Amino acid sequence: MEKLQAEVNQVTEKIEDEIMAPIQGYGYKNASACFQRGAPKSSRQACVERAMGPASQASSYVQQEMNMISERLNRCAQTCQDDVYGFSSNKTPEQQSQMEQCTSACASKCSAAIPEMMSRIVNTLKPLMPPTSEFTQGTILAETPPPPPAMPGLMSGLPGGLGSLPPPPGGVGSLPNLGS
Repeated sequence: MEKLQAEVNQVTEKIEDEIMAPIQGYGYKNASACFQRGAPKSSRQACVERAMGPASQASSYVQQEMNMISERLNRCAQTCQDDVYGFSSNKTPEQQSQMEQCTSACASKCSAAIPEMMSRIVNTLKPLMPPTSEFTQGTILAETPPPPPAMPGLMSGLPGGLGSLPPPPGGVGSLPNLGS
């Protein structure tokens, strides 16, 4: 279990550093434009929400993927408990050994699923990545050329030239394949 926890921690750090930080950085950069002179106070909050939308979507999606790994581990461990202990209230040393072996196998299965999960996260969040290498340099997505912008600027329609910032690739629409 400790090995699985170490792997999850490593993957989480990689996701935070190489995927979430660029998306969030780009969102904050765009959100800062919401406070330029001439921007109506009444539209600032909506402007910030649009700018940070991709970061919020990305965070929710990553959390969903992490929850699926956790749920998979919990279901497997519950099956181990049912198979090993059944309805017995006595837990023999032999049963405890079987339980440790079974839960260790569960951890190995979940560990084997991490690369697939990471691939889903990268492929799903790639459209939300910033369009410039300013935020993606040195990340797992750096070699991917950015797609052309798919929507007008995040702050379009606001006074003071706020629509001049580039939009996130793929727009602010819903993420593909969020699963059920």
